[in-house]
Amino acid sequence: MEETKPYPVFAVAKDGTRHSIDAASIIIQLEEEEIEISLIPPHPVFQGKLTLATGSAIQGREQERGSGTRLIIEPGAANVIHITPKKNKTF
Repeated sequence: MEETKPYPVFAVAKDGTRHSIDAASIIIQLEEEEIEISLIPPHPVFQGKLTLATGSAIQGREQERGSGTRLIIEPGAANVIHITPKKNKTF
C-alpha cells in the first residue's frame, strides 16, 4: 500500500512570506467551537483532497469534544465557502 504523506503547509506572514509548518493538524477556534484540519490525508486515495472532521470523527479526541458537533457549509462568493461548527442540541 502506498504511504500517506502529509500536505506541505505554510504560515503566511503579513508581508506575504511563507514559513513552513511541521504539524499533523491545525485547529481553528471559533468562539467555543473548533474545526480541526488534518494535514495528513486519511488514506492515500484522498491525497490532494482536504478532509475536515469534528466531534468523534477525529480519532483519539472523542472524550474532549463529544459526538455532537457538525459542520454547516454555506456558499459565499464565487470562490468562497463558509464553514461553521455547531453543537447538536441535546433533547
